[in-house]
Amino acid sequence: MGNMKENTKKRLIFYKVIFVIIAILTILVAILMIFKYKQRQENEENNKEILEELNNNEQQENADIKIDGIKVIGSIKIPKINLEYPILEETTKNTMNLSITKFCGGNINDYGNLALAGHNNRDGTMFGRTKELVISDEIELTDLNKTTITYSIVEIFTTDPNDVDILTTKDEKIREVTLITCTNGNKERLVIKAIEKNN
Repeated sequence: MGNMKENTKKRLIFYKVIFVIIAILTILVAILMIFKYKQRQENEENNKEILEELNNNEQQENADIKIDGIKVIGSIKIPKINLEYPILEETTKNTMNLSITKFCGGNINDYGNLALAGHNNRDGTMFGRTKELVISDEIELTDLNKTTITYSIVEIFTTDPNDVDILTTKDEKIREVTLITCTNGNKERLVIKAIEKNN
């Protein structure tokens, strides 16, 4: 009888400890999510200010605009999904948390393929809503000279993260943009290819 009571006590203590651990972990996850949300909101506000600066400044001044010391080389706008961000000149873990980044290619609106990378955020920020895009939707890129070129989507597909063929330029005589973001729990890449729209 004494053993049963002892075992029951031990079980109750064990369950209490497990409950406390789960409660602490839940609180930590909630705090982390709130922190990430606040950080994203701050980034969104900062990006809006940068876009205003790009639109209002003279061309020479635009060449000096930076986010956290990283140069802004232009902006991207996708009207259908209400997306508009400055484009940073390099892709790193840090820069991808700040805005859309240049993954590879030439300058904004140069001939050839320009690849841009962005996070697929669950709250719809960055490239979080690109899955809503379809063939012939439009992407607008604006360079530091305030020249805007409209691109029309011609291809949407998923691929392996190690697929480098998506970065190659198939035709140096056309302007092409490739948008890249993670999907399927980071196991694949969603790729959106667009070429300059003929007016």
